[in-house]
Amino acid sequence: MRLKFVLAAMLLVLFGGWSAQAQSEADAVKRLTVGMYINDIQAIDLRTHSYGVDFYLWFRWQGEDWNPVEGYELMNMFDPEGHVESTLYDEPQPQPDGSYYQIIRHQGLFSSKFPVGKYPFDSQRLLVTIEDAEEGAETLRYVPDTQPLVVNGEIKLPGYNLGGPYADIRDKPYATAFGDLSEPDVSAYSRVDFVVPITRPAASGVFKSFIPVLLIVLAAAFALLLDPTHVEARIGLAITALLTLVAMQFTMQAGLPEVAYLTLLDQIYLLSYLYVLIVIGLVVWGTRTDERGDIQGSAGGDAGLAKAGPRLAAGVTGVYVLAVLVTVLVTVLVNLAG
Repeated sequence: MRLKFVLAAMLLVLFGGWSAQAQSEADAVKRLTVGMYINDIQAIDLRTHSYGVDFYLWFRWQGEDWNPVEGYELMNMFDPEGHVESTLYDEPQPQPDGSYYQIIRHQGLFSSKFPVGKYPFDSQRLLVTIEDAEEGAETLRYVPDTQPLVVNGEIKLPGYNLGGPYADIRDKPYATAFGDLSEPDVSAYSRVDFVVPITRPAASGVFKSFIPVLLIVLAAAFALLLDPTHVEARIGLAITALLTLVAMQFTMQAGLPEVAYLTLLDQIYLLSYLYVLIVIGLVVWGTRTDERGDIQGSAGGDAGLAKAGPRLAAGVTGVYVLAVLVTVLVTVLVNLAG
């Protein structure tokens, strides 16, 4: 009985000591409430992976001997020299619950790598990311406010639809001590990602990107409908369609970043090039001369090719449209699975 009493007392002491240590460590971690109001978004540039944001950022914290405004850092600034920031109050303002409050107005360009694999049906995330420059996650934790991210309802982004904004708070680990010999252990930092999802309207992608390509493809198909005796007109129509496709692709890519993979629009253009080359091949085949010097398909030669022109145009165009639909479907399914 005495032994049981001693063991129970030892366990109680150990548990009490562990609880006190855990409580002491918890008390040592600073809790910083954070929130953001996005006033405006401008200048979305896919080519440079940048966008302009005008926002208000606020902090609330306990303890007048600490001012987190002096230590926070924006992690994804683009062109830092062009940023403008000002605090609304000269000193942190006391709150009814005993905390302190400060709000910041910030304007500038930010960067987030834009995936364009599904272009022109792509969706992007506009980020503003903050961390503390000095204190790690073991001493400072961000806490979301009641409404951590609010977007001005009057914001209009030409060519995009705004999604539901949200704030993502996580620990960002770093595999280095940044050369600090006094603190050689690597650690994580509390990080907040303020995210505004944007999507490109599907109708815009269809009418601005796919319809012009389809019209050029149909113009090339008309070359198969002409009588084989009109050699110059048939070849000229198909070659003009090919050159127009090349020019359109260069124009469309001017506003996109340089990437090592093919976008959805690139794949459609490759299918269109193949289609036009097949049309040119059929035109050349149908305008060869026979042993008597007559053009194949003409009235004096084999009239079968002339009569088959509409069927060839319909068949080749049908296969092209099916290939485009399959490409779009596969791209969408792959992105959904990823």
